[in-house]
Amino acid sequence: MLSLKFFSLGEVIHGSEKEKEILRSLKSEFGGTLVEVKTKEWVHDLEVYVNGEKANASLLPYTSGEVDGVVGKDIEYYSMPPHPFQVKDLYEEAVKKGYKAVIFYDEGKLRRIGVGTKIPAIFSEKLLREGDKVKIIAKSSLVDTISYNLEVTVSEGEDYIVVGAHVDHWLTGYHDNLFSLDIIERLTNLKLNKHGLKFVFFSSEEGPRCCTGSSQYNKDNTFVVISLDALFPDKVVFSATPDLYPFSHFFNIKRIEMPSPFSDHFSFVTEGYPGMVLYNDDLIPFYHSNKDLPIEGDKQYLNNLVNSLTHFLVELDKYSKDKLDETFIKYAKSQGYDIKERRGSIVPNGLTSTFKKSQ
Repeated sequence: MLSLKFFSLGEVIHGSEKEKEILRSLKSEFGGTLVEVKTKEWVHDLEVYVNGEKANASLLPYTSGEVDGVVGKDIEYYSMPPHPFQVKDLYEEAVKKGYKAVIFYDEGKLRRIGVGTKIPAIFSEKLLREGDKVKIIAKSSLVDTISYNLEVTVSEGEDYIVVGAHVDHWLTGYHDNLFSLDIIERLTNLKLNKHGLKFVFFSSEEGPRCCTGSSQYNKDNTFVVISLDALFPDKVVFSATPDLYPFSHFFNIKRIEMPSPFSDHFSFVTEGYPGMVLYNDDLIPFYHSNKDLPIEGDKQYLNNLVNSLTHFLVELDKYSKDKLDETFIKYAKSQGYDIKERRGSIVPNGLTSTFKKSQ
């Protein structure tokens, strides 16, 4: 399985040589074309000492700095909040309060969650207490580099259904996002009649800002894009433009929502293409952590997803752009929005998105 093959590489940071190694290996597996992407590689080094003893910790992107201080005095200390995106809010709170560094603790898990650059921030494997003396030596830089998107044409057509997944990942990254590669591998023999089919393996979804690789992808001749990202047994969040909602019945659904802005489909959506991401936020306890590992339910989940996607894609293949556009505009009007065209009609709104109020 591709996921287990690449799992042995460890963390695969955006723009890194490991990312390029995976993309070259996928080219050997699937064929296709490597298309250059301008991105940045995060290069970092971290040393942490607690009460004079070296401690295991993870540096949060893209922070850096040297601090020698005391927990509760110079250094703020937080337990992991309910949602990973709240980590950045706590970081900003600590900055405003004048702390020199921030330490997070999550029952021994290490995580990587982008927070900024103002003061160093880490996840500590060890539970700390107020008064502990901590020394942090964090070096961090973003280096300009060239990586690739790998585009694989499975079958030709006047336009294409694009199934995509990113290959970079923080820490162990099994479900986010190596698992998605196994799904795509199982779709290689799928036959469509009306539209062409492409697989695209994206660079740099995790950073230096979300979806660097897919934002540079040439989207001409795209019919629909489907991003596979952060999937975890045994349901999916169907995060899609509303014209795709009728197809949700093919999946074991946790919920249906407007498109999340935090995956590779979203630049397609803002440029006017039907698009969606399948993910599952049941992954949150392990998201971007060193505990995102293979679990017992993965095999059955993989089989179920491949079956669901196959039936979905065969049915989607019967539709035209005009039919999807008609459904999209009709839905928007039912929600009180007078949409003239797709492009620019959807904008980010927290964890999901909404229709733009006026066009």
